[in-house]
Amino acid sequence: MSAETSKQLYAVLIALAGDTLLLPNIAIAEVVARDAVQPDLRLPSWLAGFIEWNSRRLPVLHFEVLNGAAVPADSRRERVVIINSNGRHLPSGQFALITQAYPHLVTLTRIALQPEPLRESDRNELLLSRVRVANQVALIPDLDMVEAEIARALSPASVPVAG
Repeated sequence: MSAETSKQLYAVLIALAGDTLLLPNIAIAEVVARDAVQPDLRLPSWLAGFIEWNSRRLPVLHFEVLNGAAVPADSRRERVVIINSNGRHLPSGQFALITQAYPHLVTLTRIALQPEPLRESDRNELLLSRVRVANQVALIPDLDMVEAEIARALSPASVPVAG
């Protein structure tokens, strides 16, 4: 086995409504129950609300909606995954993501990943790539751009004042 094929990356496949995310394992802080999300109707449809986690108030998003899909129906299997981001745009350095199930741990090598074209409906600025992992196509998000998009949506000028 060559050194190139033996390098491994520990990652997670995250089921969304109609899509799958692929993230490095280190990006996942925790998985919590969906019922902890506090909705906020002033936010764009892709932001489901907020969640209190480790004494922080984190925004919760539907990534598939941010990427152009319709808002999925609620499911009993939904979970919330706390994502570690770089903190350049959100002071907490974290946000949360609604998923359709628990993340699935995978061990990847360069050979296990095959590039796939982006879909016509994909928002290119939010994605680094689409890849095939075994029999599943997954997208690799640009977490920095996702974090920036969340920060823009949460800026005081973007959120209407309740009244």
